[in-house]
Formats: sequence, C-alpha cells, structure tokens
Amino acid sequence: MDINEMNDGMDKLSVQFKQMVTKIGELREQINAVLEENSELKIENEHLRELLENSGKKNEGVQELSKSKKLLEKLYNQGFHVCNESYGKRRLQDESCIFCTQIIYGER
Repeated sequence: MDINEMNDGMDKLSVQFKQMVTKIGELREQINAVLEENSELKIENEHLRELLENSGKKNEGVQELSKSKKLLEKLYNQGFHVCNESYGKRRLQDESCIFCTQIIYGER
C-alpha cells in the first residue's frame, strides 16, 4: 500500500466520519422531539384521568330512584302523603312535606 492509497483511505474515512456525526446529530434531535412529545402526552393523560375521575364522582351523586321510590314519588305528585305521619292523606293545596320528600329522596 503506498502513501496515496493511505491518504485516499483516510479521506474516505474522514468523509464517512463526518456523515456519521451528522446522522448522529439528526437522530439526537429526533429523540429529543419524541421525548418532549412523550412528556406532553403524559401530562395530558394525567389531566384527562383527573377529569374522568371528577366526572365519575359527579355522576355518583345522581342515582336513579328504585321502583318503590318511584311509586311513592308518583303518589306524592298526585297529592298524597307518603310519610309515616300522614300516609295516604291528601296534601292540602299540594303543600310540600319534608317527611315525604325525605322518604322519597333521602339517603339510600
């Protein structure tokens, strides 16, 4: 191998090395972009989970009445008491009764 061939080989290696450095720089930029996007998506995912949990808690507060409570509600809306104190008596001028509403809508 003579000196010219060695110089040509070194030049080729130098060009290849510069290309590899450029390629590594591009890959590093792509990795940084992917990591940044990943971080943003993690934060967004956390926010969405919190929103989902909060909406679930709000929906837990609204429960549908059972069949028996619906029947009591229907009687009450027709103008009759459903409470223990005055069960079956007509409500005068459709006044509201705390005891009736507690039985229908109270804690279950």
